Amino acid sequence: MNHYQFLGIGFLGICLAAGCAGKGERIDLTVPIVSEVGEKVVAMSSPTVAIQPFEDHRTDRSHLGIRHHLWGGESHFSLSSSTLSEATAEAFADYLKWKGWNATVAKGNRTTGADITITGTLIDVGVDATSGIGQTALHATSRIAIEVQNHADGSQVRETLTSSGTNQVFWFDPEDAQELLNELYNKNFEKFMADTKIDGTILKLRK
Repeated sequence: MNHYQFLGIGFLGICLAAGCAGKGERIDLTVPIVSEVGEKVVAMSSPTVAIQPFEDHRTDRSHLGIRHHLWGGESHFSLSSSTLSEATAEAFADYLKWKGWNATVAKGNRTTGADITITGTLIDVGVDATSGIGQTALHATSRIAIEVQNHADGSQVRETLTSSGTNQVFWFDPEDAQELLNELYNKNFEKFMADTKIDGTILKLRK
């Protein structure tokens, strides 16, 4: 058997191992605390903002996506802890605090006394990975509806934040899916900041 045959068999063996290992396993991801993105803004005098855990209206709430293995079979992406509703609210509050807002996550009646209450709906959040020979293609989506209630004047602001992304890697690593999910959360939060402004104790859409 010549050198090239050995190489071919070795490459096939590696592909088989990569495609078959870990089938049916749970692959843990986290909804990121995105406060490390960009430069931290000094805390400003701002209204109190209470963020409630988001409502989860995804079609399939059992996991965050699927990894399709090279030689068949699937594994599921799932949260390492908490629920997606709570984790998303925490991530949003952390992002707003990083931007200088006086934001906290509040459950139930603990929104009493806040100047602004933010609620949200998870419409479509997840990441899928499909492995082939020599590559894994990843695709992620994040669609979140935000509703703002201004208590000073009773006004409301509604916005749907949507982003999607793809990536292609040679060897699959869970960090690839994590990075893509992080990126989409950042994009949505950044868009919210770009589209809104604080005017006294009221949050408004920019014109």
